[in-house]
Amino acid sequence: MQTPMRSTLRRAVVATGLTASAAALLLAGTASAHIDPDPIAVQAATSNTVSFGVEHGCEGSPTIEVQIEVPTSVADAQPVEKDGWTASVDAQVVTFTGGSLAADTPDDFAITFTAPTAPGEVPFPIVQRCEVGQLDWIETAVEGGEEPEHPAPVVLVTADAPTDADLTPAPEEETGEEATTGTEAESAPADSIATTVVDDADSDDDADSDDDGNTGLIIGVIVAVIVIGGGAYVISRRRAAN
Repeated sequence: MQTPMRSTLRRAVVATGLTASAAALLLAGTASAHIDPDPIAVQAATSNTVSFGVEHGCEGSPTIEVQIEVPTSVADAQPVEKDGWTASVDAQVVTFTGGSLAADTPDDFAITFTAPTAPGEVPFPIVQRCEVGQLDWIETAVEGGEEPEHPAPVVLVTADAPTDADLTPAPEEETGEEATTGTEAESAPADSIATTVVDDADSDDDADSDDDGNTGLIIGVIVAVIVIGGGAYVISRRRAAN
């Protein structure tokens, strides 16, 4: 028969464990955020509509503008009208402005276009402006390297109709200090829509700092769970012996 003290301690351990799990899931979700295209693959030389999913704002600040740079190999790019937003095209840049998207609310911004005639991967650099801050989704990974912190969305252009495998997203790789150490990302060219590109060295330092902070927080939560669980067990054993 459980004593009231033992029951209370067990409930505390369970509650702490659930809190730790929620914190770990929250951190994992933040670290793996992207702007993903849908669909991720289209057939060459065909007309398509592709949506780009904005997952979050800029550290809690609402999104107020989205700029999508259309590669020169893509033709006839036009925005899909979106309620509450004003869409426009200027040369190879599609812009959605005039709206406000809460930082914790995901949403899609779509364009139509004719895909390139040559198969291959086509990046669509995006600049996400917020009331406070800006996220430049413009980086492309070095061949053989890890994915950068803010990758540009990539659409695969296939010679024939995309297969189920082409349309299935690849499993996301874990990110962390090992993933960022020794990996450099190519920034967009100087005439890109991105107006502020942080120096590569500063970006690497910031990424390492964020990874270290996330890792330390997770370890701290796990240690707290172990300490509380161990203390509960010792107290329960002592009371049982008495």
